[in-house]
Amino acid sequence: MNNVEKLYNNLDSIENLPAFPQIALEITYLLRKESTSAKNLYDLIQKDPVLVSQILKTANSPFYGLHGKVSSLIHAINLLGFVQIENIVIASALLSTMKKFPVSKRFNTNQFLDHSFGCGITAKIISNILNFQSGGLEFSAGVIHDIGKVILDLYDQEDFDMILNNAYKNNKSFYESEKELFGITHCDLAGKLLKRWDLPEDLIDAVVNHHTPQKAKNQIMASIVSVADLLTYSEGIGFGGNYSKFSMEDQEGWKIITSNIKISKKIDLALFTFKLFEQIDEVKKTYFKELY
Repeated sequence: MNNVEKLYNNLDSIENLPAFPQIALEITYLLRKESTSAKNLYDLIQKDPVLVSQILKTANSPFYGLHGKVSSLIHAINLLGFVQIENIVIASALLSTMKKFPVSKRFNTNQFLDHSFGCGITAKIISNILNFQSGGLEFSAGVIHDIGKVILDLYDQEDFDMILNNAYKNNKSFYESEKELFGITHCDLAGKLLKRWDLPEDLIDAVVNHHTPQKAKNQIMASIVSVADLLTYSEGIGFGGNYSKFSMEDQEGWKIITSNIKISKKIDLALFTFKLFEQIDEVKKTYFKELY
């Protein structure tokens, strides 16, 4: 048994494993109850002034494109809805957790966060452009999709560096490299961690299967995150350990997305990419600035 397999098998017993912020967990629990009202959500969130501020800043950013200033928490909840509030809460919690993690010099924290949030923003924009009804947690799934790499870097840096070196020398993706060397991947580690954090099942499903969207229960959401990950990498937004070359038309996620588009005309990848990054350029200037 190699060290990555040992890490996977023992992940639940690691005592100093980073914890997800309690307030974020309480909010996700609350949102799973059908009886939850906007007032219930407001009463819980308002206990954390920092989170209230983050929600208001994000609600007023171009990311959501709301008309008029959102000046109160209850206004933000009513305008954005429960799913988007959950997106903001999970993303903010992930950011606050990850900024405490020490990572290797090659795997620069800020570059990794750029890639993570770039993927989240791209996933949401893809969903908006194509008008998919896939659950609404694409943004959170995009932001958190590579959390398994952080765990690997924290607890098995030697093998983490080996994966990066193999990917770099052989023009492979991080996923291809770790699969080849150890069998266990960052997706497997992420699945265990997110279950320990007790995050929503559809979020875990998309993260675990973002490299294998055909295996996901919600193939559309996993495919959106998969394509967002690749587009973010190809446009040089941050760094996630990928050195491979690829054709988007050959990717499983792209095939699933295009086969589910309810239009008669075949989608033009170049036009789609242009529209996508035209929107990202407008969004990331303010959204990244507010989150970092």
